[in-house]
Amino acid sequence: MKRLTLFQQAVIILLLLLIPTVLIYSYSNYVTEQVIIDDIHSRNMNRLDVSVNQLEADLDQISQFLMALSIDSDISSLRNIELYSPYEKVSLKEDVSEKLRTYQQLSNLLVDVTIYMPNNESAITTMPVFPDLETPLANSWHYVADENNRDNDYFIRHVRYPLNNVVIGNEVIIEARVYTQSIRNHLDDLVTTNLNNAFLFHQDFGVITTAETDLSITETINHHMINQNGTLNIHHEGTQYLVSYVQSEALDWILIDVFPLDELLTPVYKSRNFLYASVVLMILFGGLSGWLLYKKIHIPIRELSLAVQRIKRADYAVRIPVGHNNEFHKLTQGFNEMAQQIQTLIEQVYEEKIRSQEASLKLMQAQINPHFLYNCLFYIKNMAKVQQTDAVEAMALHLGQYFRYRTKVEDEKTTLNEEIDLIDHFLSIHALRKKSITYSISIPKEMYSLQIPSLLLQPIVENSIVHGIEPLLGKAYIRVTGTITEQCNMVTIEDNGNGLSASSREQLTASLEEKEVLQEGYGMRNVHQRLIKKYGGLSGLYISESELGGLKVEIKWQEINDEE
Repeated sequence: MKRLTLFQQAVIILLLLLIPTVLIYSYSNYVTEQVIIDDIHSRNMNRLDVSVNQLEADLDQISQFLMALSIDSDISSLRNIELYSPYEKVSLKEDVSEKLRTYQQLSNLLVDVTIYMPNNESAITTMPVFPDLETPLANSWHYVADENNRDNDYFIRHVRYPLNNVVIGNEVIIEARVYTQSIRNHLDDLVTTNLNNAFLFHQDFGVITTAETDLSITETINHHMINQNGTLNIHHEGTQYLVSYVQSEALDWILIDVFPLDELLTPVYKSRNFLYASVVLMILFGGLSGWLLYKKIHIPIRELSLAVQRIKRADYAVRIPVGHNNEFHKLTQGFNEMAQQIQTLIEQVYEEKIRSQEASLKLMQAQINPHFLYNCLFYIKNMAKVQQTDAVEAMALHLGQYFRYRTKVEDEKTTLNEEIDLIDHFLSIHALRKKSITYSISIPKEMYSLQIPSLLLQPIVENSIVHGIEPLLGKAYIRVTGTITEQCNMVTIEDNGNGLSASSREQLTASLEEKEVLQEGYGMRNVHQRLIKKYGGLSGLYISESELGGLKVEIKWQEINDEE
């Protein structure tokens, strides 16, 4: 399988960063919109329930007034008013009128009360003009429309006395009229902004509202209503509306609140449009970054790689054209000078010395990992953009400590403690870049002072990350432990990656003994060969299956008395 180039990997990383960002922001925008809609639904339903309960309580209070009047002693006297003297009749009617005005003023609604005495063809009313008795009588609240002026529409209810069929004296009919104007005043309390509109709706009589209402929207609402109470999201004439409705049992009308949802969600829509604009800019800047990456990094690295391949084929006359004074200028010059020196040395030394120099050169080249450095710098740039200063500081600290150690190429030996610090910084860098990576290091303190060749552990850890846990989608874990036995010292590096089959492990173990430089597993072969050369005996790399599920690499070396 052909490996992806650095440029291709960078483009894939850009896409992997962009796609989750778009998905997260889109989901966040959707959740925000739903939360706002649900909250408005809940608040509107609570407001409508309270409003309907208040309206029905006011109507029930009027009904109680009517019932109280029907059993009032003065009302009972009216039934036999013809038995009284003229003065007593006038006084009785005045007392009844005073009670009606008192009931009228105590009501929260605009109401008129009239007492009819059909047998006497007379009436007592709070109205300026004696009304005609509405027939048939309404035992519950009934809507009456004024054909000339809708502002004079009213709800009417009657109470007859006596209530049963036992008639002693004349019959009295008590009538209450609640005007729609007071209903409109009640609706004013529901209109909390200049956007929403509250009204009462009846499919036979139309609407009662404080403002002009589009009757076509009431037809749309009526078409979608299923239950007596509920909420709707409807589209009417290109606009989305949020509708909440509750039916009044006392009036048999439906109280409806309509809110233009598009107006409510305007900030959310602006945020969504801003997101789309940001995505477009991210794509443009991503394309620009990809082009710069291709021109400034991919092409120089490709030229350097091709030149290295020619060097491997013993073409020591190869030279790389020196480009602009950028980050690769010194590297290119260094490569050309290195190639020139190799070409000179190959004419002056024996073949064995040339091979030794070539192995040293390849070891130096193996220490240069521009992809690793680019990813770290790219992480720092992204964290700086979102002002995550702690993450930037941590990455910069670990990266500085890591390269400070890696650039000490003159030191051939080091302590195990320094090597542990190196892989600790190395693993911390990867853990910052990929949150799913965790690790643990458990080395006995008595092993810290052990002298070992430099860069002995890091290639094994890097191999575990790249080939072991990098393909994992879930949690990744690396464990580093150290032990001292009678035969040798040992550091074990394990991971929970996909691991290798038994045949692949055997093949990898066999490749460690190869003398030729390998394209794959060069770091492990180099460490194995260095251990054997320096310590001999049981020293070297031992590969097996880890109990974590991935690969287990044991680095063993025996103590020697002489120092190199």
